[in-house]
Amino acid sequence: MKQGAGLICTAFLLVLVSAVALAGEGIEHRAIAISNDYEFTVENGVCSGSGTLSDPYIIENWVIDAGYDNYGIKIHGTTRAFIIRNVAISGAAKSAVYLSYVKNGRIEDCTFEANWVGVTLNFSSLNRIAGCSISDNTDGIRFYFSSSNQILSNVFADNEAAIWLDASNGNELLGNYIADGYTGVYLNLDSEGNTITGNAFVNNVRHAYTDDPNVWDDGAAGNYWDGFKVFDTNEDGIWDAAYLISIDGDQDNFPLMTHPLVPAPPAPACDV
Repeated sequence: MKQGAGLICTAFLLVLVSAVALAGEGIEHRAIAISNDYEFTVENGVCSGSGTLSDPYIIENWVIDAGYDNYGIKIHGTTRAFIIRNVAISGAAKSAVYLSYVKNGRIEDCTFEANWVGVTLNFSSLNRIAGCSISDNTDGIRFYFSSSNQILSNVFADNEAAIWLDASNGNELLGNYIADGYTGVYLNLDSEGNTITGNAFVNNVRHAYTDDPNVWDDGAAGNYWDGFKVFDTNEDGIWDAAYLISIDGDQDNFPLMTHPLVPAPPAPACDV
């Protein structure tokens, strides 16, 4: 992005921030649609960057009420690097963020609530979704034919399915808190070779489902599965029996007894 455009965006944000301070509300923005590399503009919420890996375009600090439009942010067919950061989106009829035929995108520290889907990737790779709060959607994250992406350290709550992958391979699902949904992770239509470790599955009707081979531990530690309890004879913090994912052999061989994101149960009270 040229320096002049960056200055315009900065001035624009300063005006908005002043208005926010007076109104006590978030910085609102209309829905954003980007369909080629030339549409990463100030009008489309871009505030800085040149689109390279070392200087990605930045879309940040917006509140988007999609108002039942299909998407809050839709990016299709681009080659430039970008970050969507600290953006809150609600009310999208299809997906809060929709990335299609996209590489090198990052979605960080965002809030997606009360959408049909929080984040959708379609034929996209080398993207990262990290540190987001994703709640009260039908599906939290949905991948179609998308591989080599990362889903890291997000908090999922009250989604029908937190993470649903269709025909998507080689993705990493690491360190997420996945709670209070019907299905935690659903791997479908030959989704295989995905790595799912370090996650906490809490109070889901079904923590995980797959019919295809995936990786559920790193050879030393796996995931925390609420409600699973057997024995730990060597007191290493790993249950001594595997957690079964599917009858075809997928299992977490090193299920965790505790997880940093899951509070320890209170100590029993002593009778005095």
